Amino acid sequence: MLLQPATMTVAANANPPTFDMQRRQHGCRAPPSPLLCRMVGLSRRLLILLPVVVLVALACPSCAAPPGTPDAVPPAASARRPGEVAPEPRGSAPPPKAAAVQPDAAAIYARIERDLRVCYDVGHRTTPAMNDGRVTLVAAIEASGATGCVIPSDSTGLTQDVEDCMAARLATERFEPGPAWSVSVPVVLRGGALKLGERKADLAVLESVETIRMPDAFDTLDAIEPALMACAQSVGRGGPKSMMVAARVGADGHPQCALATSAGALPVAARDCAAGVLRNARFPAPKRGSGLVIVPLLLP
Repeated sequence: MLLQPATMTVAANANPPTFDMQRRQHGCRAPPSPLLCRMVGLSRRLLILLPVVVLVALACPSCAAPPGTPDAVPPAASARRPGEVAPEPRGSAPPPKAAAVQPDAAAIYARIERDLRVCYDVGHRTTPAMNDGRVTLVAAIEASGATGCVIPSDSTGLTQDVEDCMAARLATERFEPGPAWSVSVPVVLRGGALKLGERKADLAVLESVETIRMPDAFDTLDAIEPALMACAQSVGRGGPKSMMVAARVGADGHPQCALATSAGALPVAARDCAAGVLRNARFPAPKRGSGLVIVPLLLP
């Protein structure tokens, strides 16, 4: 059976309704090409989604950043005033401390000169003839910075009270903590005026043992001489030529402090060994107050 012409006309006109449907779907009012209609529809969708993207970015800044992007620094944290130093990050190691500086004899003398003058003025009132003399204040400084022991040595022309006063003044000085060390401060009196003297290049030999207010100490010194010489042997060749070991002895015969020093660099082992021998010795009681024992050793 053949189709009727009217039916064929409707079949032939089936495409226009499909084109109109596409125009209504993409929002095209004019009849442009289908591709242009799709682009117009896509643009309108993007305009609708743009406010949503902006709101998400403001609510979650890290969500909008791409992977691997570092967090932004807030303006308040990054802005600094001119000359302001940035704070150190937490957990960073503190900078290393500078090594403690050991003052020399001149610097120490400048710190105590006025008080040393007071010691002399007090002694000069009782001994007006005391106008010339000298003394070397030998001090051992502990690792804490405290002055552990002060021994007046190589003295002449000054009364023992003046020497003890000067030694007591130096014993009150404190220095920066660090390795233990020793220093010799020579003091010279000329015409009633005090000044810093010159340190001798070396010390005396063993025969010049000196005791102050301890005339009965030589038996004890003879007994400990082998141990002191054993300490001196550990210095070895190339070191200083002599070493001085000294102690301040209390009223009960027990050394209150002891030290060992030399004109050159003295090994720590030899220094501690010799000072320990003298510190552990037991002496007869001094005649009055405290006594001094000074033993210079000739090194190999």
